[in-house]
Amino acid sequence: MPQKEKDVISLFYLTNRLKDSIKRSGWFQKDIRRNRVESVADHIYGCQMLAYAMYSEFNYDIDIEKVILMLTLHEIGETIIGDITPEDMPSNQKKELENETTLKLLSMIFNGDFIKKIFLEFEEGKSKEAKFAYQIDKAECDFQAKLYIQEGCFSHKYTNEEFISSWIGYDRERINFDKNFDSVLEFISKNEMKVKKNNNDKIKNVVSFYTLTNSLKDKKRKGEEIWKIKKEHYGSVAEHIYSVQMLAIIIHLIYEQNVDIKRVVNLISIHELGEIVIGDISTLLKTNEDKEIEYKEATNIAGILTNGSILINQLDEFNDLKTKESQYARYCDKLAPDIISKIYDKSGMIDLNHQEDNPLLNHPIVKKYLDKYDKFSTMWILYGQEVYNYPEPYLSISNYILNNEIYEKYSELLRKE
Repeated sequence: MPQKEKDVISLFYLTNRLKDSIKRSGWFQKDIRRNRVESVADHIYGCQMLAYAMYSEFNYDIDIEKVILMLTLHEIGETIIGDITPEDMPSNQKKELENETTLKLLSMIFNGDFIKKIFLEFEEGKSKEAKFAYQIDKAECDFQAKLYIQEGCFSHKYTNEEFISSWIGYDRERINFDKNFDSVLEFISKNEMKVKKNNNDKIKNVVSFYTLTNSLKDKKRKGEEIWKIKKEHYGSVAEHIYSVQMLAIIIHLIYEQNVDIKRVVNLISIHELGEIVIGDISTLLKTNEDKEIEYKEATNIAGILTNGSILINQLDEFNDLKTKESQYARYCDKLAPDIISKIYDKSGMIDLNHQEDNPLLNHPIVKKYLDKYDKFSTMWILYGQEVYNYPEPYLSISNYILNNEIYEKYSELLRKE
């Protein structure tokens, strides 16, 4: 079997666990009562959006593209050890375990030193980017917690005052936040988090942008709902963004692609902004009018920020497909769901015999492949090859998942060690 394709799929399979299998343990320990609680992948997306907002409004002298890449990778050890909270294990022990596990994992990956360097920079916390990313990682949890308390998810256990004191207040005491982060956290301690557009208040711009983009943690991937995928909860758009970013990074490592991977990851991070308003629409159902509305809404959302033009420029680059980075990002965006469809088939999560009211069953391209192959993943993979005309190495990866069983090898290798 081709080794490179096999390695791509295996590593993608592992990192995909941060969407479904690995829970954000702190929320469950606090007995959050909510239909859908964020995943680790959702948290990563939230960190990226908060990073853009803080960078825009407070003019940090940092490489923001490096920060977004760092945040994408900073939880990679949790694919193996899970999300461990201070209630589970003292923080210093958790850090030691996560670092040791992550470094062992990266030693098994071709070109793993690329991730190792970024991960260790984050953990050491000495560079401007690492210090900024660390504060983002901690503050995002406080932002998300405040949104949950506003929804009443904590109301059975805390009063609002008790929550603010024991959560945000506790973090402000123990973490050395700079004055900008501290001022934003003080604001959300005293005020509701709301979306207010066209406001010149930098703190309110941060809160508005984060609150609005946070909704992608709850926007369902429409394809999973249409095909009745057997999951506890349908995946979110935020999780999709994370999975595409990880596929891009993995292909970059294993195939040594000549692209600016920081730029690619940043382009992917904002490409679904318009879905905050219009929701996720299946590729087979999306019209040109839908695309126009989606772009308009995305630019409106980016415009909340003082320097929102940074995000609009990225969105334009992604859509125009004129740079090698935008083309790379687009192919990964289309290929990632095909790999996931194979995971669904492997896991028995799709039943083609019970697809009542599925609006896609009579679509010509669906009928073309389902009538011939009668397999969900085969239909999606061949559809992707036909419509997107994948160049290498995407075509080889697509053919590999089409013709082979897939599995994740790294957990077993680490257990043996």
